[in-house]
This record gives sequence, C-alpha cells and structure tokens, in this order.
Amino acid sequence: MSDAAVKQQEIRPAVVNGALLSIPLPLLMLLTALAIGIGIGLSGKPLLHALDVGFGAALAEYALILIPAFTLAASLSRSGARAGSERTIVLLAPLAGAGMACPDTAYAALSPVAGVRKLSMLFGAYAGFKLLVPAGPAIVGTGLGGFDMRLAVAAVPVFFVAWFAGLLFAWRFEAGVHHDSASSGGGLSGRVIAPLATIMGLLALGFFLNSRMELPALPAFLLCPKGALLLGAIVSLLPLSHADRAEALESGMRRAAPLLLTIGAASALGAMLVEVLPVDRYAHFLVSTGLVLPALFLFTATFKVAKGSSMATFAGTSGIVAAILPALHVSPEAATLAMCAGAFVSITPNDSLYWQVRQDVFAGQTESSAMRVLTVGSALQGCAALLTICGMQAAGLI
Repeated sequence: MSDAAVKQQEIRPAVVNGALLSIPLPLLMLLTALAIGIGIGLSGKPLLHALDVGFGAALAEYALILIPAFTLAASLSRSGARAGSERTIVLLAPLAGAGMACPDTAYAALSPVAGVRKLSMLFGAYAGFKLLVPAGPAIVGTGLGGFDMRLAVAAVPVFFVAWFAGLLFAWRFEAGVHHDSASSGGGLSGRVIAPLATIMGLLALGFFLNSRMELPALPAFLLCPKGALLLGAIVSLLPLSHADRAEALESGMRRAAPLLLTIGAASALGAMLVEVLPVDRYAHFLVSTGLVLPALFLFTATFKVAKGSSMATFAGTSGIVAAILPALHVSPEAATLAMCAGAFVSITPNDSLYWQVRQDVFAGQTESSAMRVLTVGSALQGCAALLTICGMQAAGLI
C-alpha cells in the first residue's frame, strides 16, 4: 500500500448525513473541542492552556511507537519475504502483523507465499496487530496511561483466543476459494527474521530481567517495548541501500504525522468532553451494571466501522477514553484490551485492508461473499477476545 493511500485512509474527511465535508477528522475534532471550551466559558489563555494540555497528552510516547513501527513496516516491505511452507507463513503472520504494526503491510508481504492459507494468514496478522506488542496494546495502552509489561503479558491469552477463532473461521472457506498456490521456495528472508527476532528477544529478556534487578537507564529503555521497537527498526534498516533506507525513514515519518495529529486532536476533545458531559453519572451506570468493558468495546467498534482505519481508530478512541477512564473504575489493562477487541470490528470497504484481500482472495466472486467472510470473521475474533477479557476480569487477572 502506497504512502499516499495510507495518508488518505488515516485522515479521511468526516461524513455527516451522507455529505462529504471538506474538514478532515483531526481538524473537526479540534474545532469541536474549541467550540466546547468557548461554550463552557473559557476564553483567552485558559482556553488555549486547556487545549495545549489535552493535545499534548502522551504525544511524545506515541511518536516513539508510531515512527519506528512505520519505518519497520517500510523496511520489511522492501526486504522480500520468502517462505518454505504455508504453515510457516500462518505461524509467522501474527508476529509480522504486530512487528510491522500494520496488518495491510503484513498481508502484502506474506500473501504471495501463503498459498491456499491466505485467509488464515490474514486473520493471524490481524490478531497479532490488535493484541500483541508493539502494536495494539502498546498504542492504546500508552494513550490510556497504563502500558507496561503486565499489559503485554495479559494480552497474550486474549490474542490466542482471537487467533484461534479466526483460524477456525478461515478453515471453513479456504478449501473452496480459488488461490494461486504458487509460492517461492527457500527459507524465510533473514532481513525479515532479524528485526522481528530482535524485538521479541529484547521483550522476553526485559520481562525476565526487570523482575529480578534494577537496570541502568539505557538497557532498561532498550528492553522495554518502545526501546525494543526502536532497535528493531534500526536493525531492519541496516541491510537496505542508502536510497531505500532514506525512503523507509521518510515513509515512517509521513505515516506517523497524520496519526499524531489525530491523537492530539482526540485527546483535546476528550478533555473538553469531560468538562461538559455528566461523565460521573454515565460511569456510575456502567459500573453498577457491569457494562464498562462492553461499552468500551462498542465505542471502539463503532469508531472502527465509521473510520475504517485500525490505526486511526486506536488514535481517535484512546485520546477520548483517557479523559474519562478514572470515572470508570476499571484497570487501564482491562480498558486497553476491551478497546483492542472492539477494533477488530470489522474489515469493511472503507478499510484499505479489505481491498487488498478482496482483489487477492475473492477475485471473480461477488462483493457480498467478500463482505460476509471478512466482516463476520473479524467480528467473531473481536467477540471472542471480549469474552476472554471479561472472564479474565471476573477472575481478577486484570
């Protein structure tokens, strides 16, 4: 997927009553926050200070995640994945989706060698991106102020449930879908393995060491998810030519910039909404009825259906929810995982991933067939994840 297509997908103008407005979503959210501030009587310096505080919340942390993640994705897309078997691709897909922080890029890189297992690979990459560090939990958790290794560990069983649900669903259709089964021989490219292994190895080492000793500043940073992702991105750049390296870095910056703008605008809007809405009343109702996690799931799912882009969903929803989270009396880990589960719903035509899979897997078939498989499959993954999260919360694990 080109950078221009990504930019168009992640800052899409808002649609109201079927009419296309010329105001992009981040600007619309920022103007709404400004209007709310004026409406509650803020003016001059107090108004600007409130917007500054809201807009800047966790923005630097997001930059440390998004820029290396998108640079890594751009580097790996230039590395040329190869695999010896379809099973290898299915097993690798979740790590690729998480490591590239982009299911679109993971699918584009692996689909040429996935054979008849393209749907299994798709749902694996989708689950990895939503529920494995350094992707979904790191991005949403950073916005909610609760990202740490406990969250990364808690996300793992939820991921396996969602992955297995996707695999079961995919297996029903793969035998009857025509694929080009030609695949490349040879082992998986070392250029792909090295950065992903670097990230996973550093995270595993960090989890082992951090519970046993206090590390100096630099090792502590490199063994945390943000540091591991940054080092993984650097490793992915090393084998590239000077020109490809420069293009990958520019791609990472271009893709991160609109999302950082969306995150800042959503955070400012969330801070203003807390000032005008009876958040405590709504929160008390949700807490008393035990509907906090389903409500966060539905809120994120609604945003995903309306927006299409998974990254834009993470960016837009986390900034808003962060402002009201203290009133919900739920752990940041549980809230983060519920929102990650909601972002599964769904792979529809306003999602660029839909068109990649539609043209690759469902060529020659009706639009309704593609819609049914992709929408239902992703929704089942999200619902399975939500049930797992609710069970973990009930058991006191999160």
